[in-house]
Amino acid sequence: MLDGSPFSKSIVKAMKDAGFTSPSPIQSQAWPIASAGYDMVAVAKTGSGKTLGFLLPAFSYLEKLGGGGGRGCKVLVLAPTRELAIQIESECKKFGKEAQATCCCLYGGVPVGPQKAAMKQDPKIVIATPGRLVDLMSQDSCDISKCGYVVLDEADRMLDMGFEPQIKKVFDALPAVEARQTLFFTATWPKAVRKMAGKFLKEDLFQIFVDGGEDAELSANKAVKQRFVHATDDEKDAKLWKILVELPENARVVCFANTKRRVDYLSKQQQDRDKALAQFVKGEAPLMIATDVAARGLDIKGVTHVINFDMARDVESYVHRIGRTGRAGELGESITFWNPDYDKECAPALIKIAKDAGQEVPDWLLKFEKVKTNKSWKVEDAVLN
Repeated sequence: MLDGSPFSKSIVKAMKDAGFTSPSPIQSQAWPIASAGYDMVAVAKTGSGKTLGFLLPAFSYLEKLGGGGGRGCKVLVLAPTRELAIQIESECKKFGKEAQATCCCLYGGVPVGPQKAAMKQDPKIVIATPGRLVDLMSQDSCDISKCGYVVLDEADRMLDMGFEPQIKKVFDALPAVEARQTLFFTATWPKAVRKMAGKFLKEDLFQIFVDGGEDAELSANKAVKQRFVHATDDEKDAKLWKILVELPENARVVCFANTKRRVDYLSKQQQDRDKALAQFVKGEAPLMIATDVAARGLDIKGVTHVINFDMARDVESYVHRIGRTGRAGELGESITFWNPDYDKECAPALIKIAKDAGQEVPDWLLKFEKVKTNKSWKVEDAVLN
């Protein structure tokens, strides 16, 4: 499978050395298009292998430039969160050695000095969150005027987080649209993302839809068994403990909560949060408790269970939370605590998502199928593949 890919022997060697055997659907479609220099929009759920879908063609782009194409950053990857940016950097270092693809990761929450020093080493690939990138650009510490290969990863999430002004500043500093190749990777394809793509990509772009249709606003993973637990706030701690005790020894669990009071994780220093995430990714810690910042973009392998200790704030967040498990052909399970005091308006959408996946809905939850919802939990937004 790899020998027929559009990549050089050095890139193929790096893939084989890393144990890579065959491309995922998004990779098999994205590689020839991106490697041929076309602009592209790829709509695929997180965990589909999209990171290598844009990184390997980036390595090819650098090889074609020869000698890195002179000084200055040549490839820019924008990511919405520091966690995702760090993960992309890790993949870049893992697979880019043979192609001599030097990279630098820029994100907020840490001192800017070391990142300025790293930029002085002339990395060819810059992976950045929008806010920190704009900050360094304003200090003349990051020149992206020669970037000919640009990626927006989790484009929909960037808009959700309010990064549109920063994204505009970034694209204003890039080469003109005709002089660069631009790739959008997104888990959903709402009107806002389509509008942004129309601004920043060439008209003759390619569109790829994997595990979702062109009009799908979001999609839930059907490989995830959805389970619901009736629990008031006073009951949650005891029921969570009971669930954790009953899980298999090899379980790897992501537990989502909504507030700082719920999650000690948020009170940690940035380096402590990075360490905690690294321990979970490596399998050294079986449980990670986090807010929705970890629900998008991160591709943590081997998560067997997702627990929604607090209900997600909207349909999209719920779908992406439970999407942390059931990846790469494996089955997963989500366990959602449902509080009758303030989760009733979520019931119709939750029921629809479960029914569309062919899953059983408890009778006590079905009683609320017709209750009035709010704009964050519209039933029509509860879309499944």
